[in-house]
Amino acid sequence: MTSSKKISAPVYGMSGKQALETIRALLAENALPATDIDGHIEHFVTAHDGDRLVGVIGIEVHGDDGLLRSLCVNPRYRKRGIAKRLCELAESHARNVGLLSLFLLTNTAEAFFAVRGFKSIAREQVPPAIGRTEEFRSLCPASAVCMTRSLPSGALYLPAPLLPLRPDVPGARMWAAGLNNTMLTYFEVDPHTRFEIHLHEGEQITSVIEGELFFELEGNTLRIGAGEVLAIPPGVPHAVFTAQVGAKAFDAWSPPLRRS
Repeated sequence: MTSSKKISAPVYGMSGKQALETIRALLAENALPATDIDGHIEHFVTAHDGDRLVGVIGIEVHGDDGLLRSLCVNPRYRKRGIAKRLCELAESHARNVGLLSLFLLTNTAEAFFAVRGFKSIAREQVPPAIGRTEEFRSLCPASAVCMTRSLPSGALYLPAPLLPLRPDVPGARMWAAGLNNTMLTYFEVDPHTRFEIHLHEGEQITSVIEGELFFELEGNTLRIGAGEVLAIPPGVPHAVFTAQVGAKAFDAWSPPLRRS
């Protein structure tokens, strides 16, 4: 008997470790490799209908290259554009973490990926780091088709689902967006949180939009309040902390911080 429950438009988002077992179960139910996703789960994009996981796709980051993997949509939710949207989001996320090319293995979706610009290649042509992944070494059969595409270099649109707040130091959460030469980060920092003394190889410009941040640098402590900006040259040691109130702030970086 077919369920009468209405299928609503899915909500997309980046995954986290709390979703690991749910994602593993969906992949296993659809005969896809699920034992090796632990170390890559924060590069997985999900689709949910309420509390139900209905779709997923993942990326493994290996230098400038990525392995696109684990594309799966609950059979009841197929032919609704979910797989296409998951791919779009995964590819944007891949660009945002600095990837230049994607590789994949597929047994059944060669035509689907060809429409998305992937081309078939011999397995021997993949970069060594991709060839050493579990999918290439043991999890996917030799009959699987190997495909690749270069990621575009034009404007990068990052919708809200790709910018979840991630933990940074204890008491702080952030997201990052970047291109080759510039990065923007957003921080939400709790009261009484401290970033210990550190320095950056590039330039940093901090704009506080709510609350206040305190910077210890060059023998002084500076208070940066809402609407104020601090620009720090390369190589200047500094610590950052909040006091009685927290802060929300944007940072611009050139060149970008390392992304992963």
